[in-house]
Amino acid sequence: MGKIISITETGGCPGKTLLGINLALALAGQLKEKTAFLDLSFSGSNSVETITGFKPEKTAEALIGMPSNLDAALLKGFLPEYRSSVAVLEDMPRESKIRVAPSALSEVVKAISSAYPFTIISLPDDDDEHLSFLISVSDLVILSVMPHIVSLKQAGKFIETFKGWHFPLNILKIAVNTVGSKYSLEKKKIEDFLSLDVFSEIPFDADAMVSSINAGMPAVIAAPTGGFSNGIKALSKQLLDPGIYESVSRSKGAGTPSGSGETAKSQATAVVDRKKRIELKNKLHKQLIDELNAKRINLKEFSESPEKKLQIRELSRKILQDQIAREEIELTREERAAVVEEMLDDVLGLGCIETLLKDPDITEIMVNGPDDIYIEKKGRLTLTDLSFTSTDQLMNVIDRIVSPLGRRIDESSPLVDARLADGSRVNAIIPPLSLVGPSITIRKFSKKKLGAEDLINFGAMKAEMAEFLRACVQLRKNIVVSGGTGSGKTTLLNVVSSFIPEDERIVTIEDSAELKLPQKHVVRLESRPPSIEGTGEIGIRRLVINALRMRPDRIVVGECRGGETLDMLQAMNTGHDGSLTTIHSNSPKDGISRIATMVMMAGMDLPEKAIREQISSAVHVIVQLSRMSDGSRKVIEITEITGIKDDTVCLVPIFKYEQTGIKDGKVAGRFVSTGNKPSFIDEIDTHGLTIDKSIFNKGELK
Repeated sequence: MGKIISITETGGCPGKTLLGINLALALAGQLKEKTAFLDLSFSGSNSVETITGFKPEKTAEALIGMPSNLDAALLKGFLPEYRSSVAVLEDMPRESKIRVAPSALSEVVKAISSAYPFTIISLPDDDDEHLSFLISVSDLVILSVMPHIVSLKQAGKFIETFKGWHFPLNILKIAVNTVGSKYSLEKKKIEDFLSLDVFSEIPFDADAMVSSINAGMPAVIAAPTGGFSNGIKALSKQLLDPGIYESVSRSKGAGTPSGSGETAKSQATAVVDRKKRIELKNKLHKQLIDELNAKRINLKEFSESPEKKLQIRELSRKILQDQIAREEIELTREERAAVVEEMLDDVLGLGCIETLLKDPDITEIMVNGPDDIYIEKKGRLTLTDLSFTSTDQLMNVIDRIVSPLGRRIDESSPLVDARLADGSRVNAIIPPLSLVGPSITIRKFSKKKLGAEDLINFGAMKAEMAEFLRACVQLRKNIVVSGGTGSGKTTLLNVVSSFIPEDERIVTIEDSAELKLPQKHVVRLESRPPSIEGTGEIGIRRLVINALRMRPDRIVVGECRGGETLDMLQAMNTGHDGSLTTIHSNSPKDGISRIATMVMMAGMDLPEKAIREQISSAVHVIVQLSRMSDGSRKVIEITEITGIKDDTVCLVPIFKYEQTGIKDGKVAGRFVSTGNKPSFIDEIDTHGLTIDKSIFNKGELK
């Protein structure tokens, strides 16, 4: 495989095609072998014919789609040659960009480079995929600049784009053209401005340019002893030195860049082992912090506002891109991009779990120490290949979550509940309570608000069941949603709450605000944990009591888990019909016992019979949810509480889910109506509600 040298330029600089043709001829003369020049500018200017007087008549587009296994002899026979020393392809018109895929063009370039020791490319002018793909297959990129400030500013913009594409800087070589012309800047000033060494200097030679144009041939032929030609020959000798490609090979890594710009973090360990990767990240971390400190930027400001976050993140990205572009490390382009994103997540975000938080299909993230990170996706738990670099990094992430909330986590306070900015619930627990190291559990906050139709489409319930629940809400029946952890209680509570009429005042009470009700007249209350000093806690029970003074038509409690259950039952029994809440239990029968137990937690010495009477008169309907063995969630029972008999709360199931087996790893079953009609069926008519009463007939729901 021969070397591929790409040439680009800043505006106003002598043409890259002119430079490329002369360079290809100089290399051919010194090697005594044929070279190749490909004009891939997409300008359609026919520059090759203008410079050489030779019309190639073939472009790179003619090779697109030809067999990829073309051997060197066939290629050499296909490409037209200028003076029997340089194979030349003419430029393509601009509209060819639509027809020529960047990946296909780069494959053509690689095929040609297998037939010649050097292939010189004139690169496209636009900062697009064609340009990045061609750079990705190049061994060196020569940036031709003029020795004045306007050209250098344009060169600076190109260098920033170059680094933004995650190419290593040591493949970019600066060639200063027209050196010695009037008002030229000195080499040192050019290097200081670009923060790069000048690779080559090509003298200003007006006579050679004029004689070249008049003769209709390249300057190295028309004026072989002129300053311009000598500069080109000196550049060609530099390119013949194999030493300049050694560090470039290391920097580009062993893999072949795809040029797509995607950051494939899962591939980032293919070349560099974990230890070297951690060393690199630690080095970049220190450099980034030092540079941010030098700019007097306090990372604590990162949480102040979205605008501030964006500013600091973009500044940090540019700093990291510059740092990693200068590293001579065995990383491919994708791996460099991955390291930059990982560093941004480490320094400004939540480390490696940041990507998991952005994945809408992941519903839960479980970190069991720095090395084991699990996710729940589509109801299934999966171990990821991600890990934190150390326990200290994981502790920093936990601190980054809890500090903005005025919380702390340390040995004296080793567990904490918190909430991310997007509403996701977080529980963190550290040693000595956690024996596996710091542990985080994140229940992600869904950005999409699910409705009844979504649950029906997911197979969580049938349309008839949704209609019945809608009727229960409109009839102001008190509803308890029951289920185990992760069974979808909050999601269903959200759906059922959406059935509340618009003209009612709703007060919601939650530990972590997750409900997203569509009604306008909603007052949202959230409990407050104790401060760092252990004071100022406002619990759910106090909020329930306060809500009764807020003239609510409905009270919706995210979850009853303690003494607030007594206050909730009293509210349901004293004019706040139609209230909703959730509890943890595995069946409606267990739910009654669970409610009774939580009432006792209120500290009131009530007899069990009185508690059960309270429950039977306050709660009208229990909706039981379950997380099935395949990860799906289903409403497995809707039960009415009809009263109390012999100290036992009477439960009458209206709808049930009957599991019939497992098919292709999925739970198989059917939703059925038990044949029991709700005791309040007559109220449906008296309140003017329309519901098909045949849904209560015994049998499978369709």
